[in-house]
Amino acid sequence: MKSRIICLAPVFLALIGGPATYFLFLKVPWVRNTSWPNLIILLVAVAWALIQFRRGYSTWTVTALVLTLAVAVGFIYLRFGWASLPEAHIRVAVGSEAPDFSLPDSEGKEFVLSSLRGKENVILVFYRGVW
Repeated sequence: MKSRIICLAPVFLALIGGPATYFLFLKVPWVRNTSWPNLIILLVAVAWALIQFRRGYSTWTVTALVLTLAVAVGFIYLRFGWASLPEAHIRVAVGSEAPDFSLPDSEGKEFVLSSLRGKENVILVFYRGVW
């Protein structure tokens, strides 16, 4: 029984380690803004499952390898495929008037683009964060 639980340890590492890393270090921008910590944990989990599989072929090692790979592929799909930013549908030609919009600024106050009409030069910078 104990060896069966140890065989499934890479699956638990992949399932728990990735999300735990994200939530425990949410205040650390490097962890929050990139996927490297999660990918490293998944790589360790997959390597662990492969080592177990090569040491002894059994139903438990095959199950652990398949489940660990499924978690890794699922995470990669969610992180890089499903959660990617959508394509912008509004196209504005160079030199034309920008459509009016309102968004919260960096301090949480409402910003309306039309409040800048009449100004000579306006530069808008959008940071499309991925978190």
